[in-house]
Amino acid sequence: MPIATGQQGGAKAFETDTRVVGVDIGGTGSRLRVSTGRGGRSYEVTGPPAAVVAGRSTVPDVVRELCRDFASEFGGRPRVAAAAVGMRGFRAMTQSGSLDANRVHDILAEELRTGSTAVSSDAVTAHLGALGAGPGATLAVGTGAVAVACDDVGRWHLADGMGPHVGDNGGGSWIGRRGLDAAARSMDGRRMGASPGLVQAAEEHFGRRERWTAVNDVSLFAGFAPRVIGAAGNGDLAAREILDEAARFLADGLCAVLNHPGVAPVAVTTGKLLTYAPMFRSMVLRHLLEKRDDVRVQASAGLPLDGALSLARMLAAHPAVVQEHVPLLAVRIGSAPRRVDSITLPRVVLPVVRPMARPDSAPVAWAVEVSSDFEWSAGEVPAGGMVPADAVVPLTGERLVVGRPSRSRGVVPDIVCEDTGVSRRHCEIAWLEGGWTVIDLGSANGTYVAARGDALPTEPLHPGERRWLADGDRIYVGGWTCLTAREVTASVH
Repeated sequence: MPIATGQQGGAKAFETDTRVVGVDIGGTGSRLRVSTGRGGRSYEVTGPPAAVVAGRSTVPDVVRELCRDFASEFGGRPRVAAAAVGMRGFRAMTQSGSLDANRVHDILAEELRTGSTAVSSDAVTAHLGALGAGPGATLAVGTGAVAVACDDVGRWHLADGMGPHVGDNGGGSWIGRRGLDAAARSMDGRRMGASPGLVQAAEEHFGRRERWTAVNDVSLFAGFAPRVIGAAGNGDLAAREILDEAARFLADGLCAVLNHPGVAPVAVTTGKLLTYAPMFRSMVLRHLLEKRDDVRVQASAGLPLDGALSLARMLAAHPAVVQEHVPLLAVRIGSAPRRVDSITLPRVVLPVVRPMARPDSAPVAWAVEVSSDFEWSAGEVPAGGMVPADAVVPLTGERLVVGRPSRSRGVVPDIVCEDTGVSRRHCEIAWLEGGWTVIDLGSANGTYVAARGDALPTEPLHPGERRWLADGDRIYVGGWTCLTAREVTASVH
């Protein structure tokens, strides 16, 4: 089903060189969204979930159908700068042989006429959507369940996400399966773990009892999870026990990734099951904070589909940093994959933009003025006033990280901000194809950009979104800090 969103102008108005596509394939449905980084209109189509039938994943078929639905609205085969797909069960399907990622790459290249494609686990896209590429942990709960974290040097860590047969503990399919089991116990007179209140709900959802033993569709089980959550909220003891066990499993997975050295004590939850069931989310967070009372829980910046778009933007704007890593991410630039040595879980290095050595030939004719902006700071000034931040920093080298230093962690950014609202690795100013750009690195409070003479910005950059800078552009970070891009003479040192 096509859904148009955003500003005026249809899909045909998109500029070829800026259009990117993100795809999210879950256990209950799929979505494709196309977007341009220049404020144009976004466009979305929806499709069916993917499944494994006779040992073969239907992901390639779902991707092709989504691409063709979009093309039919576009009026022909579109051309995009890059495309990224995030899917549930990617690791399990590729390792079992039920999915060949190359087929998905081929379909994206053929249907969208792009040579830059990424196919990944939804653990990657969920984290990019919720937290960006910065340190912290994300718990994604939908049909399945996975916890993922990125530490302060770019290593990623995963817990669970192993699929319905050996994992996904606490996810929608897991809850639904145990809810059906509780109903079956009640039907034949058992008392341990039985739920009389779920019997009618199970018959409405799965059909007559005689059919229950034949149910093996994980999406069908996941669809029953909201009924189990509802029963728990209405006082059903068996449903409450199921939910409490699920919450403990999920909190344990989140703790597992948070406990790795260098992972910031920041947690975000995402996925339909937690988004639309606040009671269940509260249970998970209560168990989490019982184990780690130092963790700061913050709102999710976006969904896995947003993360897929962020990955596509990274691929389009800075392909050199997006490398293939088995078993979480497959990348193709042109006709061949970009590979590095395979790294086994739980430590998988994924693309995070980090400072590089300064080349002698780097441009030096630009600088940023770091200052305190009293208008931007309204309502956010600390009791002691704003920390002075007035300096001119030459833009030398290829990349400069803007952030707040940490002596204990040894974090010293290239452009230091003492503003307490600035993240350790907040954003990056990078030289790309003859110009300076800024990209948010998954900061806690966002990176905002305004052109010379424009009013204060109201919308932050999406994590992974790269913005070209012109003379006089203002970058707002933290509670009061403004960085103004200036074209200066080469004598600035």
